[in-house]
Amino acid sequence: MMTQLKGALWPTLETTVRGVEIARAGWGSPEALAAVQTLDVPAIWLCNEQTGGLPAVVQRTLVSNGAVDTVTLNGAAVGARWADAHADYVLLTGVLPTDLSAPREAQAASVFENIEAALQSVGFGFHDVVRTWLYLDKLLEWYDPFNRVRDAFFESRRVFGGFVPASTGIGSANTTGSAIIAGALAMRPKPGAAVTRGMLDSPLQCPALDYRSSFSRAAEIVTPEGRTVFVSGTASIAFGGETAHVGDPEKQIALTMDVVSAILATRRMTLRDTSRAIAYIKRPEYRPLWQRWLADHGLPADLAQEVIADVCRDDLLFEIELDAVSRRA
Repeated sequence: MMTQLKGALWPTLETTVRGVEIARAGWGSPEALAAVQTLDVPAIWLCNEQTGGLPAVVQRTLVSNGAVDTVTLNGAAVGARWADAHADYVLLTGVLPTDLSAPREAQAASVFENIEAALQSVGFGFHDVVRTWLYLDKLLEWYDPFNRVRDAFFESRRVFGGFVPASTGIGSANTTGSAIIAGALAMRPKPGAAVTRGMLDSPLQCPALDYRSSFSRAAEIVTPEGRTVFVSGTASIAFGGETAHVGDPEKQIALTMDVVSAILATRRMTLRDTSRAIAYIKRPEYRPLWQRWLADHGLPADLAQEVIADVCRDDLLFEIELDAVSRRA
């Protein structure tokens, strides 16, 4: 079972936790990150000039029990492989393009190829991927070309027509200076195990594939122990694919959370089943609106870690990604 710590800030990383840490991701100014960066586990370190004075935000991913094997690519640790009673898993963190000086589109293609190569090195394939995280420097300048690169890779690997992973695509630089850095979660059931995975629709939105953005709205893994739902990065997008409530961050937050709640409701879950969430907020001054929404709905202020970052459209002011777990299969 994978345990992902939610909500808390970990500026010193000294908090005692149970389980084996397998990955780390941090957001903040280069100065804030300098105090928390570590090389003991694969990591993604993301930086943004518009941090709004926030301290470094660090997310730590742990496996609750069992042996963990390191996944390497070109001599560098990029992930972990582990298993439970029902399935084998791989979490890749901090996958980079091979040539950091290549054009942006070439770097994007290389990242997908390197995700595949890392998975293949431990007997997995890209078709086992359930979810991806894609962080693009200056995303608003090249999101469309990036999508064409992803489309071409998915076409070549016959992803379309099969399982299209859930995903987050966010604008952020990283401490390596690459145009893109990525992560991925893959799962493969053990022979004979009662494990399924599926793509989930959004009752309030059309499929992202309808407007050529190659990800599913959410994905789920169901085992005899329960259900885990991975909600993709979700923003204020109307059913037809257009941005809703342009210029109104309060209404964008409300619609975004309505969309997430509707997805969870299809699995008999609510926001109170959240196990991990990250709220991407375009400007620091929108944070109080997000906190007020949480308070108005009786939810904890630390439901999600808060990161200042660009979303895939300049007029989208808020996005959230969220995992939820229910012991009801």
